[in-house]
Amino acid sequence: MGSVGFSLSAVWNGSTALSPTALSIAAAGVLTCAPLFWSLPTAFLSGTATAAGLAMINSVGNLAGFVSPYMTGALKDATGSASIPMHVLAFSLVVGAAAVLTTKKHIVNR
Repeated sequence: MGSVGFSLSAVWNGSTALSPTALSIAAAGVLTCAPLFWSLPTAFLSGTATAAGLAMINSVGNLAGFVSPYMTGALKDATGSASIPMHVLAFSLVVGAAAVLTTKKHIVNR
């Protein structure tokens, strides 16, 4: 849902009404997956490794929150279009979803 929302915001780039609607769809898709994502490290890791894994995930997430706006701006400046950064965000969500969906069930449900 997040990927679809980002892609639609790129397609509806010129529309004042449709673009924020698409970004709202993207936000709904991204924010609803966050609580589900945080249950994965505890399924893979145990003990102190869980604490270290959660800390690393939080650190990388905070770094991404800093780097992502700069990357988006740099792509917009380099291409002259706001559509390309939205497609990059959509693609990164698809890659993340594919990584989670290809995880073997016996690893998660142990």
